[in-house]
Amino acid sequence: DCQFIYPALPDIEAENPDFHFIRVDRDDFIEVAQRWNIFGIPSFVVVENGKEIGRLVNKLRKSKAEINSFLANL
Repeated sequence: DCQFIYPALPDIEAENPDFHFIRVDRDDFIEVAQRWNIFGIPSFVVVENGKEIGRLVNKLRKSKAEINSFLANL
């Protein structure tokens, strides 16, 4: 499902310029995923001033519209 959304990420980033996107490969950084309780991918966690303010974390495939809606509602 990560591969499904990757082509849309540049558009999502461009449409949400107030956010800084960081991609972390869960398989390469499993300890980070465990610390953040991320077991489904792709997942989005939004942090502001060191505090989590939103998360879209589940094992379901996410669409560009769903991600943009999630970000717009933060």
